[in-house]
Amino acid sequence: MKTQWTKLRLLALAGSISWMGSTLTTFTVVLQYKEEFGPSGVSAIMLSMILPTILAAPYAGVLADRISSGILIPVMLSLMGLSTFMLSLELGFFWSLFFLAITAICGTPVGAAFSATLPNYATPEDLPRVTGLMQTGSSLGAMLGPGLAGVLVSTTDSFVWPFRIDSASFFVLAFAIIALRISRKPQPRAKEDKVRALDGVRVIMQNSLVRSLVILITTVIFAISVINIGEIFLVMDELGANAITYGLVTSTFALGSVLGAVTTSIIKVPEKRHAIIAITALSVLAVIVVGLAFAWHWAVVAVAWFIAGVFNAGLNAYGISLIMNRTPQETRGRVMASVQALFATSSVTGMGIAGILIAAFEIRPVLAVAGVLCCLFVVLLAPAVVRANRQHIGKPKEDSALVD
Repeated sequence: MKTQWTKLRLLALAGSISWMGSTLTTFTVVLQYKEEFGPSGVSAIMLSMILPTILAAPYAGVLADRISSGILIPVMLSLMGLSTFMLSLELGFFWSLFFLAITAICGTPVGAAFSATLPNYATPEDLPRVTGLMQTGSSLGAMLGPGLAGVLVSTTDSFVWPFRIDSASFFVLAFAIIALRISRKPQPRAKEDKVRALDGVRVIMQNSLVRSLVILITTVIFAISVINIGEIFLVMDELGANAITYGLVTSTFALGSVLGAVTTSIIKVPEKRHAIIAITALSVLAVIVVGLAFAWHWAVVAVAWFIAGVFNAGLNAYGISLIMNRTPQETRGRVMASVQALFATSSVTGMGIAGILIAAFEIRPVLAVAGVLCCLFVVLLAPAVVRANRQHIGKPKEDSALVD
């Protein structure tokens, strides 16, 4: 099998449009209700987009494995387009939460099916480059979204158009999936073999490489979530930056992510080195978390955050592709749904605990402890990842996706 680059590049372009639309909605709905409902309203908006993905994950994985992705993804994207269009009707705050939750629920099987389908269009060696290509599109779309939302809201004096554009972007991506004939058919299984919603978790726990990687990435996501909550206090209160400087500092992570994603999409790396790159990215991110606790100037935070963005893109490309390559075809949808749920849970937990810990101990000690814990997990689990990857590379190709 050869990597189908033309098809994948067109898919990445359509995905970037959809990501821009999703960022439009997130930014606009916060602008719409922040004055009336304050911080608690913003928290409710964010939770309405995150919690449904966690709750729907087991069933989304089953759908991804039982239904052809060529059917499932366009149908779910169309429902997401309709629910997002309903936001433009401005029915009120609680209806907005409802439609955001519907969009999130429909998006969960889309994410699982999409991740399970990508390996069908790329060789194992090229999969990190493909993942980097997709991430480049999503990062660029996400960067354009907030600015475009601000322009649309200010020039039209209305919140309607960002929602309508986002709605249309879902249909654009659905059309691209159909036109490019992107599909993954479920693997045949014995009649007595039941499809269980929690099979994804079982496969994760049985595969030493996948298990170790998921634990490591989950730990880093937790630490990054703590930074996301605490960075405003570090940059503005501890280091004396103003609001404009704070905005510039936070944007460096996105810039680093774009550079990292472009780099991973261009450079081809032998499959045997994928695990080493993932572990290196995890190690650098862990050290950066510790280093931020000792930052003496906001410029140091900006540089560190930029480097973190670069290596986070590398982790997404090589770490996630390792997980996709190392899981059996017949359960890949459930595995990826479980992985997404674990990552989302870690993010929510990190954001929730961060506020309490920062209020009790201040930002620097919290960052230091979070970073040290990340480093400890890397030291304990990195050898298992490298060892399992070496064993996998030595296996015959037909056995390469089996559980270790």
